[in-house]
Amino acid sequence: MASKVYDVVVVGSGPSGGTLSAHLARAGVDVALVEGGPRINTRTDFNTHAMPFEFANRHIPTMKPGKQGFDSERARGVGGKSLTWNAVAWRYSQRDFKGRVHDGAGEDWPIDYKDLEPYYTKIEREVGVCGNRDGLEDLPDGEFLPPVPMKCSDLIVKRGAEKLGVKVIHVRKSTLSKAMFGRPACHFCGNCMAGCDVVAKYNSADCHIVPAQKTGKLEVLSNSIVREVMVSDENRVTGVRFLNRETKQEGEVRGRVVVVSCACAQSVGLLMMSKSRLYPNGLANSSGQLGKNFIPHFTGGVQCFLGELKGKPAANDEGFLDHAYVPSFMHNRKRDYARSFGIQFNYQNRRAVGWAREIPGFGKSYKQAVKDRYPAFLTFSPYGEMLPHAKTYLDLDYEKKDVHGLPMVRRHVTWSEHDWKLFREMTEWSKRILTAAGAEILAVGEEPRTNHELGGARMGNDPKTSVLNKWCQSHDVKNLFVVDGSVFPSASEKNPTHTMMALAARTAEYIAESLKKGEL
Repeated sequence: MASKVYDVVVVGSGPSGGTLSAHLARAGVDVALVEGGPRINTRTDFNTHAMPFEFANRHIPTMKPGKQGFDSERARGVGGKSLTWNAVAWRYSQRDFKGRVHDGAGEDWPIDYKDLEPYYTKIEREVGVCGNRDGLEDLPDGEFLPPVPMKCSDLIVKRGAEKLGVKVIHVRKSTLSKAMFGRPACHFCGNCMAGCDVVAKYNSADCHIVPAQKTGKLEVLSNSIVREVMVSDENRVTGVRFLNRETKQEGEVRGRVVVVSCACAQSVGLLMMSKSRLYPNGLANSSGQLGKNFIPHFTGGVQCFLGELKGKPAANDEGFLDHAYVPSFMHNRKRDYARSFGIQFNYQNRRAVGWAREIPGFGKSYKQAVKDRYPAFLTFSPYGEMLPHAKTYLDLDYEKKDVHGLPMVRRHVTWSEHDWKLFREMTEWSKRILTAAGAEILAVGEEPRTNHELGGARMGNDPKTSVLNKWCQSHDVKNLFVVDGSVFPSASEKNPTHTMMALAARTAEYIAESLKKGEL
């Protein structure tokens, strides 16, 4: 293995790494895809339909008993987080790419919407995204399969929102609403984030990696936890060193180009661990910006019961999770903060009924109160955009090691005045919409919670203030690339995975062309 030199070594097999590897292999590039976790049989290994009473403490493990995978941040499985994501797939808008231009705050991307638009389309055609063409400026339309119908509870919320001049639209997801690509349409059988055992929902292993292996240009090295990206005295990366997850033995994979796509915090952590004479503070970190500008999404949360549904017959409507969405609507309204928020709702796990602890009462009347409210329960989760600032960043904790003996990645998060203003506003709007829909409020989150992790190795035109250029290419090391959420200069309020995949397709094209020209 050590004697072979691949064209490209890709670290991480999630949505970014899987997409990029497949696109490179299809272009004739010789690729080694290095993944810390094991191969996973998506049809049989996940607890897709498990119930809480089957397990100790009513906690459902991700994998079925005896199946390997998802045992740490550095060892998930071939397919990465795409195996258990919710599949929401929004395009970012021009306003998202140029937030500083529009709002005077945050950071602009070094690319525009038009630069990524053809790659959004390419991904939608490859994997299948269901949704509706809504004609919204801040939520560009794409190539969509038919949307899934809204639930009764969605329509109730929609009526309430309309009273306030707020839109509720069909969700857009990388989940098939009709059969294609040899995959069946979703049949709404269970919680999408517990794994989809028919692959109606996209995952990078089944939809990108396995087909790409048939080209003969993609080799997958599973159970290989990368601990260092190697760099030569000539300032070129030469490959990666890894630990075998099962034997703990060390190995190497060599390549002409290295792409780090581990997921946000782990990609930043890997670059920080890759210290050398040339880069004593972490690989490709001459700017000192590595780990800085960490901008995870933050969420609020309101739990409620919709009055119209209390006492109605119970129905299993957990399948596919959320069918509707409240898109950003604050950009053109007067406010004292930058950016905006969107609201995901109705994606609660109906197999767990923790909210029942909050219902007062005892005995028969208590049980009846819970049963009456079960069909009416609803979660409302607004997502806000954090602006980069000095007190929110990533670093390594060398005092705290993971099970593989590697330093843990540490998240430092401090809520700024901007974050609090946006959090309070999105919480108030959530309560306002639900009240207009006739809801009984059960609980309201009192402080922000982090969600999708973004930033830490951001793209930019200035090597002094960014880690990567507009091609996700290191300013410092020409043949090093990073492609995942860590490269985002700004977060938007939208789920980021669709944008990561579009960036991966764009970067793969650039790498393939540069290799052909001998420029890498």
